[in-house]
Order: sequence, then C-alpha cells, then structure tokens
Amino acid sequence: MKIRRYVGKDTQEAMWKVKMDLGSEAVILNTRKIKQKGLFKMFSKPMVEVLAAVDEFYSQKVKTEPVKSEVAFSVNSKTKEFDNKLIEKEEKLALLENKVNSMENVLQKIYEQVSQDSAKPSPKEMKPEETEKLKAIELFYNNLVRNEVDGRIAKQLMDAIQNKVPDTSNINDVGTILYKLISGLLGKPQTLKLREDGKPTVVIFVGPTGVGKTTTLAKIAADYSLNHKKKVGLITADTYRIAAVEQLKTYGEILGIPVEVIYSINEIHDAMDKYKDKDIILIDTAGRSHRNKTQFDELKMLVEASSADEIFLVLSTTTGMRNCREILASYSFLKDYKLIFTKLDETPSLGIILNARRLTNKNLSYVTVGQSVPDDIEVANVDKIAKKLIGSIS
Repeated sequence: MKIRRYVGKDTQEAMWKVKMDLGSEAVILNTRKIKQKGLFKMFSKPMVEVLAAVDEFYSQKVKTEPVKSEVAFSVNSKTKEFDNKLIEKEEKLALLENKVNSMENVLQKIYEQVSQDSAKPSPKEMKPEETEKLKAIELFYNNLVRNEVDGRIAKQLMDAIQNKVPDTSNINDVGTILYKLISGLLGKPQTLKLREDGKPTVVIFVGPTGVGKTTTLAKIAADYSLNHKKKVGLITADTYRIAAVEQLKTYGEILGIPVEVIYSINEIHDAMDKYKDKDIILIDTAGRSHRNKTQFDELKMLVEASSADEIFLVLSTTTGMRNCREILASYSFLKDYKLIFTKLDETPSLGIILNARRLTNKNLSYVTVGQSVPDDIEVANVDKIAKKLIGSIS
C-alpha cells in the first residue's frame, strides 16, 4: 500500500493532485484543514490536507487492465462532492447556452419584423387618397372594438374592406361597404315559426341565469295571445328560484293564460298533454350556469324530452366577450336554435350580437328593450344594429 499526503488551497485542488498522482483507484484516508507555516502566513487562509493511499501494484494493473471510467473515482463523500460540482457547472453552462439561443431567436424575429415594417411605405410616401382610406379603416376598426366586437372579427371585416374598397375611396365609401358587410353577417332575423298541421307549436327558452328568460317568454306569450289571437299555454320548470313560478303565474293571470308547474322531467309530457288544444306551448327553464355540469345534464334531458319545435337561446347584451364565448360553447349541444338578446336599453355596446351570430351562425330573432310586457320586445332590427356598431365618423 502506497500512502501519500497532498496539500491544496481548497479540497478541489487537493483532490485534483491525488487523482493526477495516484489515479482514480486512490482511497481517501483523511481530510483536514492546516495552517500555513511562517510568520507572514499565520493570518492567511488555512490549506486543505488530504491523506490518500493506493495499492502499490496498481501501476502494474493499469498496464494489463483496461482503463476504468472516471466515475469510479467517486469513492467517498469528498470526491462525490467534487464530481457533483463539475456536473452542476456543466448544467449551468447548458442552461446559459439555451438562454442565449432563445435570445438570438427573439432578436431574429424582431429584426425580421422591423425589416418588414421598414419595407412598407410610410404615410408620407403614400398618395393622399390612400392615406384617407387607411384613416377611415382605422377609425371604423376602433369603433367596432369600442362596441365590444371581438378583435378577430373586426380585423376580418377590415381586411375584407381593404380588398373591396379602391384606394381612392373616402370615409363615406368605406362606411357604406362596412355597413353592407355587417348587415350581411347579421342576416335576416327569424321569428317564431308555427306548425301548420294543427298540433301545438312547442317552444322552449334556455339561457344563463339573470338574462330575463321569464320576462321575455311573457312578452312573446302576450304578443301572440293579444295581437295574433293564438291560444297559448305556459309551462315552467324553473322551480329553483322562489319568485320564478309566482312571476309567471302573475303574468298568466293578467293575460288569461294557464300556467303548469313541473318539478321533474317526467312531468313534462303530462303538462304538454293538457295543452293539446293550444296553438303554442311556451316552456320556461331555470337559468343554468355554464360551469355546472350536473345542472346542464338536467337541461339537456329536459330539452330532449320536450321535443321542442323551436329553441330560443336568450343572452344579455351586457355579457362580456369572454363569458359569451364560454356560454355559447356550453350550449353547443343544442342542434338548432335562434338567438334572443335582452337588455338593449342597459348597454351602449351591441358587439355581442355580431359576435354570437358570427360564432354560432344561428339566426337572430327578437330583442328586448325594457321590462314592460308586452311592449318592450321587437324583431331584431339589423339596420339599427349595424349602424350602432359602425358608430360615428367624427
């Protein structure tokens, strides 16, 4: 056995000397800190002394045996610490290299974007008529976004105008084309369509909480009962709200229309059988949160059991775009339906109407503009909505 002593300024240096002299088969016997000798070194940092040993026949074994991996050098805790530090440094270097590469990619993208922008003609290089067209497009885009039209839909409209409108067009020309595009997207509203086989037309109203389904149903019931002289029957499945049943019964008493209350899906057929002599059966449902799966499963079963001829999805114009998307996605289980928008008197922005129509491709139907029954309901006026969305040109 060959035993030797090695001194270094730290453990790493001492271990390196051991490895270089005795090789990777060395065994560490002891490690300690020692003070340096001499008058001028008594206050300096202590050195590290490592006592190591190796088989004295190791040099002969090295000649006959294949060289072993340096991983075998990790014999005790100190050498393991040394190897771990090397691995940690390599990982840090790799991480740093990844960050540098990411920065290079970002800088490259910025450079490409700047190059593209610089290649575009500046307003000073454009003709006066081209500048006027671009200003008009920017104005109407801002008006649409201000009216809470989804940014992607607004951009699609502006791209269409860019391709349709000549460069010599003025703001009035751009506004006219935009009006036609929006009117075309909104389409022609479809009202309640009655059956012609003598059977009652079954209509069910669905939608989130607080949008005014019950009041809207009462307005339609009053319109067909008073103005169209149709026999109407009302069914409510909204037994979750204490006042909902009483509210509909009050409307029924005022209008002279019967009201049936059902507490389970199984009762829907019996209630409908009582109205065989009616022209229209209107079914009110409880407002369902689009985030409550259990409640939505109940609603799906009720809609299926009713075999409704018409389904109206009732939405409030005060609903934000993000919630609107979630609501529409949650009601995608409906095969076909028409859109009713409420509370037009409570918001200056009508973007949700265009957004919902564009996202669902379902027909618009009615809008409500107040609480009065039966006055504050009308067929959606595409002309008014389009002009409202386009906004002012000043």
